[in-house]
Amino acid sequence: MPAPEFFYTLTVMLPILAVALTLWTGGWLRRLYLISVRLLLGAFMLSAGLYKLSDNQIPWLMGPPMNHTLLAKYGLQLFAQFIGVAQLIIGLSLLTGRFALLGALMLVPMWVGIIMFTWSQDWQGVEDWRGTPSLVCGFLILTLGLLLHDYHRLKYLLYPPTQPETIRAVPLRTGPLPLEMLWWLGAAVFMGGSLLYPVSLRVMVGTMLAGLLLLAAGGLLLWRRRRLAAKPGA
Repeated sequence: MPAPEFFYTLTVMLPILAVALTLWTGGWLRRLYLISVRLLLGAFMLSAGLYKLSDNQIPWLMGPPMNHTLLAKYGLQLFAQFIGVAQLIIGLSLLTGRFALLGALMLVPMWVGIIMFTWSQDWQGVEDWRGTPSLVCGFLILTLGLLLHDYHRLKYLLYPPTQPETIRAVPLRTGPLPLEMLWWLGAAVFMGGSLLYPVSLRVMVGTMLAGLLLLAAGGLLLWRRRRLAAKPGA
């Protein structure tokens, strides 16, 4: 049986290899990486946020969780809810695709914070968190891979363009106002529903599902309109 350190090393090395391979080869492998990593990390963030906002009633996909019992010792329940809302926004951004770059940017400091928190617990001998810093480092590397894919969009944050007026002239990819409003209404209902656990878990889940339906309807209609507009002669 290999030592645990071997598996901890793999959780860091495999993401490095995946990022390097997909950036170098490109093509369908790169597209597969983008879709799968966005889905994976988005699902992790959504489940983590729901776990905190539901007072640990909704299970999440990765453990051990940072539950309210641990944070309540230091009076940090409100902080846990704040982190939960942030994780929910990040997860939703990654899964929508439309704001995947924004979600990846926000995810970097989230991973760094989790690494430092679990690392400090590891140093204090808390066995539940052993190995978690290495695993989260792997997720951080996958997130950086998403940002490297969008370097052509991020480079202007590092190197301002010599002709900024050319960027201002680029049209934004938006849809008709009613469809945009439908999409944003779904996002608002989803996020608002996540705060309704004090009312009841059923109301919270039901409201969030209604928001997801609105989001899906708005996203599908926007996608269909773009497909029709892209056809020759449209």
